[in-house]
Amino acid sequence: MIKLDELCAMLDGLGIPWTNEGYTDEDRPEPPYISLEADLGGTSYADNVAWASWMNYEILLYTTHRSYEIESKIASALDAAGCAFSETVTHVDGEHLVEASFYVSVQEE
Repeated sequence: MIKLDELCAMLDGLGIPWTNEGYTDEDRPEPPYISLEADLGGTSYADNVAWASWMNYEILLYTTHRSYEIESKIASALDAAGCAFSETVTHVDGEHLVEASFYVSVQEE
């Protein structure tokens, strides 16, 4: 499982602006851009001892039109990092944006 600093380094390597927990209206760049959003975490226990903790994150890619090229670039980077993911794509009503969401689990330190 990938660690958060490794995930951030992977996002840096994409060459796409990204932020943790979203942009404000004032600092939102032109698409494409990425928002990294924390979801719920979890812990696995054995013999009353925590042996693995993780946090789920969504890597949210926003584009004006669906970009299979950028989606593939993100998927390839996640594969290269050994990070399992699931992907969904939706159209953001009223914003004229397409949101590609990559759902990943990140190892907590």
